[in-house]
Amino acid sequence: MNPSGIESLAQFCAEQFSTFDLDAWIDRSSIDCKAVAVAAKYLSMTSWYGHEDELERFATWNDSKIISISCFHREAQAIGLSLTSLSARVRLKIALQRQTFVRKM
Repeated sequence: MNPSGIESLAQFCAEQFSTFDLDAWIDRSSIDCKAVAVAAKYLSMTSWYGHEDELERFATWNDSKIISISCFHREAQAIGLSLTSLSARVRLKIALQRQTFVRKM
């Protein structure tokens, strides 16, 4: 996955952090189905993102192969998605959104 693709996916995930909308995930999957499913599965397993049940259901519905951890990791590698990079980018974008929100208050 190229850097602009990861950046776009991270931005989407950060935006969904506080305003989760399953329909937006479904719409996004029409653009990059595998990456969105892998990102959803990854985020469903974190302790910091939230929306675990919805993301797990979406990931399984979108790509039933990523239900097991080993298949999930293979799929992430196959599309060239660094979960470490995605995690760092999403967290940074969430922090920046929070900072912007606080400044507006």
